[in-house]
Amino acid sequence: MRSLDLLLEAWKLGQNSRKSRREILEMREKMFRDLLRHAYNHSRFYRDYYQSHGIRADDLEDIPIHELPPIDKGIFIENFDDLTTREELNRRDIARFLARGQDREEKYLGRYTLVHSSGSTGPPTYFVYDPVAWRTVLAAAFRACKGEVTMPQVIAAALGRIRVMYVAATEGRFGGAMAAGAGIRGFGFRPLLLNINSPLEQWAERVRAFGPNVIIGYPSGLKILCDLVKGDKVRLEAFRVITGGEPLTRPVREYIESTLGTEVFDLYAASESLVIGLGRRRYGGMYLFDDINYVEFDEGYTYLTPLYNYSQPLIRYRLTDKLEGKARGDHEPLPYTKIERVVGRDEEMMWFINAKGGRDFLHPLVIDELEVEGMAKHQFVQRSEHSFEIRVLLQPGADLAYVERELRRQMDKILAEKELSNLRYEVRPVDDIPIDPSTGKSKMVVRRTQGPAPNAP
Repeated sequence: MRSLDLLLEAWKLGQNSRKSRREILEMREKMFRDLLRHAYNHSRFYRDYYQSHGIRADDLEDIPIHELPPIDKGIFIENFDDLTTREELNRRDIARFLARGQDREEKYLGRYTLVHSSGSTGPPTYFVYDPVAWRTVLAAAFRACKGEVTMPQVIAAALGRIRVMYVAATEGRFGGAMAAGAGIRGFGFRPLLLNINSPLEQWAERVRAFGPNVIIGYPSGLKILCDLVKGDKVRLEAFRVITGGEPLTRPVREYIESTLGTEVFDLYAASESLVIGLGRRRYGGMYLFDDINYVEFDEGYTYLTPLYNYSQPLIRYRLTDKLEGKARGDHEPLPYTKIERVVGRDEEMMWFINAKGGRDFLHPLVIDELEVEGMAKHQFVQRSEHSFEIRVLLQPGADLAYVERELRRQMDKILAEKELSNLRYEVRPVDDIPIDPSTGKSKMVVRRTQGPAPNAP
């Protein structure tokens, strides 16, 4: 994807920020109706689904959007083939493509980008982005994170001196890593994807060698990076810091900003739509980008409709994230819907003692990559600084011996890469992994250690 095309798309999206609130709402309504008609006419699932609720083609122009029946992840997975509007997008062929173990940036059929979802709300699956949809999310991410740019920064970008480091789970097809890798290179910047699962002692060496001036990553990962700065192990001069993938708490925001000396941009994203909103201090909350998504929320649910994905339309897709609304003031800097915050999953890091006696961690979103045929869900329980347990919920008829053997193979690989092979762990089948009522998601990590919680060195 050419940098010029992405820059042009980002510029076009940027013009929407100059529109009035009324213009944005009218645009959002039109885009929703256009997508709705397309889905009804080209997706067997939506046509049958709506007709089963008494909705006909003539109703699509004026039916209140909140009266359209929603879908959720279970419905999406069950009707994957019929929901898409392209015959070539079917679960069987996509599974064969993925089973080849190809480079994650290889596109399905040479054009479709596949993004892996977390399994915290049920079975993991893949979301499909066609070329237009992928260009839209990359441009939207650039627009969100660009902020106010100084002339020296413009010159640095023109000379190829923008060095962007991404600190997160960088293996597999998680949306953040996919978008970061493609976007950084697509806009002509130099990338460093620092796997949060790499040994902590390697971080300082790689950061010093790269010298990033833009940093993107999980709040927990950036906090650890700031610990290295405080410990005089690295020096950082970044003009832009972006967090995402986890809830950003006020103490962590203040710690990162005070350590790195720059404002944190907090990006809200999901596998279903990789750019949903952005929070900044001067916003007094977070804006949801109504020009690319239609987001509805109340006290119970959040419904997401990405307005740009015509190949795999998700219309009123129920998310388990809970959004805390906020009234717009008279002089808002942007014309978009405003919220106070996202109430999402706040997983704990698992800190352990490695074989050298040093402290290192396992990140919940890295171990979330574990996938085994026959395993419906899994959960980690930290027992001590030297041991943990993996609780496994099996699918009906699954072979426990196979699941444990394959799970250990994958887990041992993660531990070896992290230089934590000294840890003890057991695999334990359970009858249920409950949902956390405060987030609507299963906790990936539960701590059962005695005494104070482990912390970074």
